[in-house]
Amino acid sequence: MTRVVVVGAGSNGLVAAIHLARAGLDVEVLEHGPGPGGASSSAELTLPGFVHDRHAGFNPITMVSPAMRELDLRVDWVNPPTPMAYPLPGGTAIALERDVEATAASLEAAGRGAGDGWRRLMARTVPNAERLGALFLGRLPPVRAAAVIALALRSEGLEMARRAIGSVEALGREVFAGADGPMAWLASSAQHSGLPPGAAGTGAFGLLLHVVGHSHGWPFPRGGMQVLADELARLAAEAGARVRCEARVERILVRRGRACGVGLAGGEELGADAIVTTVSARPLAAMLPDGALPARLMHRLRVWRYGTDAFKADYALSGPVPWTAPEARRAAVVQVAGELRELARAGDQATHGEVPDRPALVVGQHTLFDETRAPAGRHTLYVYAHVPSRPAMDDEAIAERMEAQLERFAPGFRALVLARTLRPARETERQNPSLVGGDLAGGAYEIDQLAVFRPAPRLCRGRTPLRGLYVAGASVHPGGAVHGMSGRAAARALLADRRLRPWRPWARPAG
Repeated sequence: MTRVVVVGAGSNGLVAAIHLARAGLDVEVLEHGPGPGGASSSAELTLPGFVHDRHAGFNPITMVSPAMRELDLRVDWVNPPTPMAYPLPGGTAIALERDVEATAASLEAAGRGAGDGWRRLMARTVPNAERLGALFLGRLPPVRAAAVIALALRSEGLEMARRAIGSVEALGREVFAGADGPMAWLASSAQHSGLPPGAAGTGAFGLLLHVVGHSHGWPFPRGGMQVLADELARLAAEAGARVRCEARVERILVRRGRACGVGLAGGEELGADAIVTTVSARPLAAMLPDGALPARLMHRLRVWRYGTDAFKADYALSGPVPWTAPEARRAAVVQVAGELRELARAGDQATHGEVPDRPALVVGQHTLFDETRAPAGRHTLYVYAHVPSRPAMDDEAIAERMEAQLERFAPGFRALVLARTLRPARETERQNPSLVGGDLAGGAYEIDQLAVFRPAPRLCRGRTPLRGLYVAGASVHPGGAVHGMSGRAAARALLADRRLRPWRPWARPAG
């Protein structure tokens, strides 16, 4: 029986293991951390009874991922009717509601004509949300997905492509006729890319997240992100795969021109007929012996550019955040920056090595909708900001700037804090060496590190020039987020090379 080692038990590693085990292969997943999940895990980080998501906190992309949709996931999804709110100076906010008309009304209140512009854009895109997801997330080149979406959108397809590859700021100017508040609201979701709103390609990030907000919401697992990781691990085990934690892979063994196993910290070696690795580009290069890959390709991995650190603060609170704007008090996510120029300045400062004066924040309010994550009457708060991975400022000073932003839009926030933990880049990387510099995306999303260039044309579809070695994870197309697509692609490539039939969702799992 073909023996496969999967390196990493995050969503991509576990999805790969499910596919390979269901196809009848002998699969072992090796995870550096104490449990499965990788960047999709949760724990009690502040006080007993307060459950915090370590990295990923919401799952809009999971909902439109073909790799996740084909799995029979037993997860109780919490799906709030207001996925996101964006507070504005003066005490108002714009809400992304599941309902398009309610969102349009919120936009119209912030800028005359903005609501009509949004209605027109959403009329064709929301019904095609899953097709758009398949286009952005799927196989390269996306010939079939592009043909399907072009047929669905007809004459508007080319225009949609132009908007997606441009900046989210340019998209907002077209849709909202330059209204500042609505433009900032749209651009705030693109900050998940770690890029400023004027960067090429950010249009796709902002557009897809808002479209999916209407079509599928921004849900999250009841009980914490660990619930989803444990469910994927259960499916892998049910198919026959073994998940071994606290097993740090340090070396990929190569013999006679092919990958033949892995070496673990402590000296243990495990043989394998094939290896699927989900670590990011630079750690992968460090695991390989000299000459394992062509020199130009190895150089590409070694000089791979990582983005900003997602500096995280987790709070245990005595009550809900006292946002001035009522829309923010009922939103699952509150994205905080202020006017568009403030959002742009925060992005520019972070990408140029400065801690933003007023950081742009992503704030998760899970316990407004999930009472299992905190003791009765108490709340958690999930907050992160993009800052340089090696800031010229200590952790407390960065947290002070973040909390000043929260106080700006929610006066009295600090009085609610029972406990707090901070996670700077060095701690993120210590816990998960694949997250270099605290970059959760596995590499900057600049245009030369996307699609076939993520991480390189010879690797973007899961195969490598080294026989027996396959790649997945956030450094591989389509990048970060909890979608499992690169894990599925690597598994399918391996099975095709072995001339084995890939598992299909309508097939009966082994056992």
